Amino acid sequence: MKNTFWSSQVQSTELLYYSRKEKFNKDNRNDWFKYFKIKNGMKILEVGCGGGLFTNMIKLYFPDCEVYGIDIDDNHIEFAKKRCAELKLDVKYSVADINNLPFENDMFDLVFSHTVVEHIPFDIFIKEQKRVLKEGGRLLIMRVDMIKKNDKPFMFLEDEIGELFSKLEYKEREPVAKYLEDPDKTMQRLSEYNFKNIDLKFERIVYYSPDTQPNRKKAIAQIERNYLTKLTNALFCLERANNGDIVKEQMLDLLEKQYKERLRLYDNKSKIFDFQSSIMIFISAKK
Repeated sequence: MKNTFWSSQVQSTELLYYSRKEKFNKDNRNDWFKYFKIKNGMKILEVGCGGGLFTNMIKLYFPDCEVYGIDIDDNHIEFAKKRCAELKLDVKYSVADINNLPFENDMFDLVFSHTVVEHIPFDIFIKEQKRVLKEGGRLLIMRVDMIKKNDKPFMFLEDEIGELFSKLEYKEREPVAKYLEDPDKTMQRLSEYNFKNIDLKFERIVYYSPDTQPNRKKAIAQIERNYLTKLTNALFCLERANNGDIVKEQMLDLLEKQYKERLRLYDNKSKIFDFQSSIMIFISAKK
């Protein structure tokens, strides 16, 4: 029986993929890759790979690495395999439970995850990852700092769009991120599991700032990625809501007008210096 809880109830595969692509792409990849410390020839596993954005990017820029991705959601893995084939990459994807990884002991040089640790009890999260890591292999836990924010997003029609979102009605669902904890607690837990060289880094990744881009192509790409993320999120929310049909046409119209207005301002050289970012937490350790 297929497991599609996450993609149907929490975050659609497309939304997960495009929101990650907005934040991690070819233009800012080095801001992320410096924390992965990848070397050619490594065996690398992503736990909770979603639609495969990170794994595909790693294989694209480190083709000599052997890259694997697992996720418990069937829709995520189907999407990841399809996207991987379109890019003509060789990433090995499989549906698997983090509590029972389908790999041999001491197999991987790097095991990493992005926004997974907050959804699972830590003992379940870490046990199998440690087993499949090689002795001296590296664990990388990435998550978003949800508290620190000082972004200045483009606000044209934002209040009107927010008002429509406030009208949506949903059925109750199981809460997510219920195991979120401070980074020091995560590092203490890693120490209890006898990991070594435990380290913590914070990085603000500015992923949207069109008026600071060196050329039009990069600026337009950011504006388009931002619109696509917002549009995909809106469609997912509308589909899940009991009354989504009531506001759907108006909401999609407002989002399109917002997108076109941002393009118009950019083409008219009206610099407003809007920007968005994520403060990322990178916790690393060695087995």
